[in-house]
Amino acid sequence: MTKINNENELKRILQKDIEESGKKKVVIQAGHFPLLYLPQGAVEGINHWGQFSPYTLELGCETGSFARELGKDVRFVFFVDDHSYEFPNNLGMKCKSKRSKFYRSKSGLDASLHPEYQRIMRQWDFSEKEVIRHNQGKQGREDCLYFSEKLLRNSTRDIENVCAREYIEFLENPTYFDKTNYHLISFVPNRCKGHICDVALDIELEGISSSHVFIETMMPFANKEELYREFRGVSYRRD
Repeated sequence: MTKINNENELKRILQKDIEESGKKKVVIQAGHFPLLYLPQGAVEGINHWGQFSPYTLELGCETGSFARELGKDVRFVFFVDDHSYEFPNNLGMKCKSKRSKFYRSKSGLDASLHPEYQRIMRQWDFSEKEVIRHNQGKQGREDCLYFSEKLLRNSTRDIENVCAREYIEFLENPTYFDKTNYHLISFVPNRCKGHICDVALDIELEGISSSHVFIETMMPFANKEELYREFRGVSYRRD
């Protein structure tokens, strides 16, 4: 694990990884956000984790643009934490209904990302066309722009750690990820570092070409520069 001191250092490292990977396609997991269950329905909480969600998409798009200039095919994947903010007890059924409605609204050929995410991606000449879609196995949700962590966690894989299980369920599914030809760049919350590194990467995964960047989600008022300096900072791992 390498400590990253600033944004420019991180960009240089990711660009070098892309150049050296030898892979035809770059898949960027960025813009990860929580689903918030409000009275009016479920909504994308893209600012709920401070800078993390929009900033990682910005980094992902700039990195993707570099990869595209090298002739790489670039795709994006959006994971949604749709479990952490779910209400307990009898309110859970309301959350289920809101969640289902939300995912249906983000499925289909005409579905669109959150307006802020559209703005960021279009700035780098990317769009929904480059997004890997999740077949959630439910009517009207066969081609959703967002991956449901709840559904990924329902995998039958014999992995006790649910965070690692959902991650492996995505990476070991050739419909979504081809380890032979893809290089993964993944921006992950710091709080998930142990689950991803100690379980998914060290025990469960083999033969993956990847760059993992761990950034804080527990500093809601930090600016981008402070994310590198304060608390657990930003760290990186290459596999």
